[in-house]
Amino acid sequence: MLQAARERTAGNAAKPLRIGVCGLGVAASQIYPAFRDGAPYRLAAGCDNRPEARDSFQRRFDVPTYDSVDAVCRSGLIDAVWIATPNTLHAEHAVTAARQGCHVICEKPMAVTLAECDRMIRAAETNRVKLLQGHSKIYQPPMRAMREVIKSGRLGRVVQIHALNSNDWLQRPRLAPELDTSKGGGLVYRQGPHLVDIVRFLGGGMVANVRGVSGRADRNFDTEGHFSALLEFDNGAVATLTFNGYGWFDVTELTWAIGESGFPQTPERSFPGTKPRLTGPGNTEEKAGVAHDRSREGRTDRKQPFFGFTLVTCEKGAIRQSPDGLYVYSETGREELPCDKGGGRDLELRELASGIAEQRPVFPDGSWGKATLEVCLAVMASGRDGKVRRLRHQVPAP
Repeated sequence: MLQAARERTAGNAAKPLRIGVCGLGVAASQIYPAFRDGAPYRLAAGCDNRPEARDSFQRRFDVPTYDSVDAVCRSGLIDAVWIATPNTLHAEHAVTAARQGCHVICEKPMAVTLAECDRMIRAAETNRVKLLQGHSKIYQPPMRAMREVIKSGRLGRVVQIHALNSNDWLQRPRLAPELDTSKGGGLVYRQGPHLVDIVRFLGGGMVANVRGVSGRADRNFDTEGHFSALLEFDNGAVATLTFNGYGWFDVTELTWAIGESGFPQTPERSFPGTKPRLTGPGNTEEKAGVAHDRSREGRTDRKQPFFGFTLVTCEKGAIRQSPDGLYVYSETGREELPCDKGGGRDLELRELASGIAEQRPVFPDGSWGKATLEVCLAVMASGRDGKVRRLRHQVPAP
C-alpha cells in the first residue's frame, strides 16, 4: 500500500485533508466542532458497526458511512482516520488503516499494551503514513506556552512539576468496558495519559523511573478511581501526579471555577458530591445525555482550558496557569503572559494536515504515545507490588 499512501499525500497536498471518523460515539462528538469552513481538513466519512449510529451520523453530516474501518479506508474517500473506537480496538484499527495507506490520529490511550503500540508504530512506518496521538492536553495553548518559557532558559532548569486533578469521572455514566481495567478502562488508562503527557512534555519527556499507587475506593466500581505517582526524569527533575475521580471534590475550586473546556462551571458541576451517587455502569443514552449537557456550544465566556492544577518550579522561578494565560513568578515578581484561546481537536487535525503537507514528522507521534502508556502501566504495576519501575521506552519532548 506504499503507492496508495504516496498518491493520497501528493494528490491532496493543496486540498483539505479528508478525514474519516471511526467510532461514532460520545468521544467522536467532541471532534465534530473542529470541522469548520476554511480548515485544511474536512469531514469525509464515518464508520461504526452500529446501524443506528451510522444513520444518525449520516443524517447530521450528509457524508457516507461504513460498517468497518477496512471498508472506509478502502473507499478512496478519505486520506486519514480519527480512531475513536474502544481502547482494545485501537491497535487493530490503526494497523488496518495504515495498511490501506491512510494516516492515523488515535485517541488516548494509544493502546492497552506496549506490544500493541509496537504493532501500530511498525505499520505506520512500513506503509509510510503518519501516526499521531490524539486527544492530548499538550496541544492546548497554556501547555505550549509553559514549554516555551522553560525552553527559553529564563527560569533555569526544571526542578519540580506538580499535576493535580480531582473531579467526578467515576460518577458520570460509564459503559461497562470503561469500568473494566482489562479492557483499558478505569482512571489510569482513560485519564492518566492526560496528566502523564503534561508532565512529560514540561519535564523533557525522558522519565527514568516511576513509583505509583492506584486504588479502588468506591465499592460499586471494580476499577481504579484514584492514583498518585512520583516520576523522576533523567535530567534530575521530579514530578508528582495525583488524580481522584470519586466526585467528592472538584479541582475547579482551585482554578477560578474553570474546567477543561475552558468555560466557568456551574455550582452543580463544581460540587459534584451533592448529586445522587451512581452505583454501576450506565448505558449509551445516559452517557450521551451527560455529554450533551456538558456542551458549551454558543457560549462566549471561554477562558483557558484547565486540566486540573499544574505548577512548574524551576531554579529561578515558577510557572502556573492563569485564566487568560500563564503566571510566571521570578525575582522581579509575578508576570502574566496571555495565551491564544482555543485548542482541542482542531489543533490535532491541523498538526496532521501540516505534517503531511510539509512532509515532516508529526508530534506527538506513536513513540510518544507508547512512552506515555509505559508510564501509566508502570503506575498500576508499581501499585500492585510497591516496587519502583525503571522505564525503557521514553522519548524526548521536541
